[in-house]
Amino acid sequence: MVNTPFGRADEVPLSTFFEKLLPPLHMSIQLDELVSISKTSDRPKPPVTQNGRLWGYAVNRPSGVKGRRLLTFNGLLISIGKLVRAIGDLKPVVQFKNNNKAQWSLKDRTAESLPDAYFLISTPGGCIDWTTIAIPGAYSKIKTRRFSNENVIKITRCLSQCMHRDARRRFVYGFTAEDSTMRLWYCDRSRIVASDAFDFVTDWRSLFQFVLRVVYAERDDLGFDPSIRLLDTKCVPSQYEVKVNSAAGDEHIYHTLDMLSPGDADIVGRGTRVWKAVRINDGKAVGDPVALKDSWVSNRHDREGDVRARISESAAGSGHQTDLERSLLTVLAHGDVSVDGVVDCTRPSTVTGEAEELCGRGQVHYRIVYKEVCESLRSTASLFKVFKALGDVCHGLRALHECGWVHRDISLGNILLHGDVVKIADLEYAEKIVRLREHEHTPVGTNSFMANEVKNGSYTFIQGPTLQEVLAFFDDNDAREARGETPLDTSPFPTPPAFSYNPLHDLESLWWIAIYFIVNRVPRTSEDTTEQTAQDIEAQRKLVRDFFSDGSCRYEVIKLEDYFITRLACLHPSLRRVAKLVDTARGHLVSGYRTMEEDLQPEDFKMKHDVYTAFRTCFHAISSKLKDRDILVRRLEKEDNEVSPSS
Repeated sequence: MVNTPFGRADEVPLSTFFEKLLPPLHMSIQLDELVSISKTSDRPKPPVTQNGRLWGYAVNRPSGVKGRRLLTFNGLLISIGKLVRAIGDLKPVVQFKNNNKAQWSLKDRTAESLPDAYFLISTPGGCIDWTTIAIPGAYSKIKTRRFSNENVIKITRCLSQCMHRDARRRFVYGFTAEDSTMRLWYCDRSRIVASDAFDFVTDWRSLFQFVLRVVYAERDDLGFDPSIRLLDTKCVPSQYEVKVNSAAGDEHIYHTLDMLSPGDADIVGRGTRVWKAVRINDGKAVGDPVALKDSWVSNRHDREGDVRARISESAAGSGHQTDLERSLLTVLAHGDVSVDGVVDCTRPSTVTGEAEELCGRGQVHYRIVYKEVCESLRSTASLFKVFKALGDVCHGLRALHECGWVHRDISLGNILLHGDVVKIADLEYAEKIVRLREHEHTPVGTNSFMANEVKNGSYTFIQGPTLQEVLAFFDDNDAREARGETPLDTSPFPTPPAFSYNPLHDLESLWWIAIYFIVNRVPRTSEDTTEQTAQDIEAQRKLVRDFFSDGSCRYEVIKLEDYFITRLACLHPSLRRVAKLVDTARGHLVSGYRTMEEDLQPEDFKMKHDVYTAFRTCFHAISSKLKDRDILVRRLEKEDNEVSPSS
């Protein structure tokens, strides 16, 4: 395994990387025949010296070349050029270049820094950016642990930029070189893979294999999505033409207009992007703008569009259909993305040869189109709007729950504003309550807002037997033994029931969102001129970490009376007042848990304590107080280790 800034990379033998991950060698290229070309042949000779070394590397240590670092790898640039010329008339798909303006030092690099070297897919107008870089590379002329680690950081950041900056990228290859040692890289939305290192000067055959496989590969074999086309690179953000396939086999064409949610720059994950888009028919825009979401979803879960349809079926005739339809997004089209007639999904979780269906695990490329173009609650600066929205969400959650469903991923990114109407988004993990009781518990959703019981997989508020009940149990056992009868069980404590997700867990997630808007925000403007000290700001940063990054205090916050209040001294006074009001909702949540966990047998988990009304009343009371005296807030600065929840 190789440690990277984006998690651990699987390390595999070079032969496995070639066999399982790289595109096949073009059928017209015979490598053995190519390297055996004699000097008398009309074709250019491949760049291999008579002593069996890569051309340009006659000495043992190319890092010994004096001058700029790039000179160390000029031989690599020239050798790859010679190799391509030796192929003949076959047209290359990508072209190899060194970056003459590379920022070699890691500390000098930014998100805008291009790789040390790259294979270019195209260069319209001579411009090189992340949409033209097919395969990035990172160099170091010295092979030490430090420089090898820096190369890992550089290449994985470049892989991330390729995936994040260009919506066409399904996966991406890369390479690193230190001295004469090279390592190949691959990443998609489910994993990062690195090959074993090899000496490209003496093992030039492996280098040639890599170069020829990628230079003459099809664009989709290099990770480019044929179902999405870049329209205009001058626009910021870039505009695309996107195909959406429906389950019925229909194909819909959309042009993106603006980016609603760019997603994050993590390599592994859902890679969700949401655009404002318009449908195209016969080359012309038709209808109102829509929201188009592109993401990589778990193949183990049903597609969101299908879940949405089943929820509507459950709601029919329930009396909650109006509230539910008002609270959920309207799906216009959805379907898996196909490449060459095959569902687009990440590679199997193993590349070591075990038998596994390609889409048996991992993630599937999926698109869905909504009628409503919404604003994320995350971007709202007004606490008046935030708490009004959180109160309104209770209507939708109650309707969803009383139709027999739970959402299971109520998080900051899944609450949207459509004008004055609040929408609950992202139904991928939504499930019928009765079905959840039939399966072993597996936590899903967003860690930062997940209910404590869900994260731990056990009930927190089940009351054990009283002292009197335990004493009576042992007295009964003693009496049975005295009569020669078989005693009861050896312990008076019952076996805990199997854990299952229930509606209160959705509501707890909603409560954590309310807290997030308080502890991870500072006032932007306020009539209260009291300023927080540097010490208070640092304490607030720790509060964010404790509640949302490592979650070390979440159990105490929910279960222990007054614990949350004691942690608020570091907050701005205006936010402390709001937090104390929100804590009253926590009290109702705990009461709901206690009454529900007195009897966990009913399959529908009917609540004896009306937490919905308590939450709605609390949140709307806060928004009412803020209506004429709003608090505008901003996030803590990036260096404050703020969590960035993603759905």
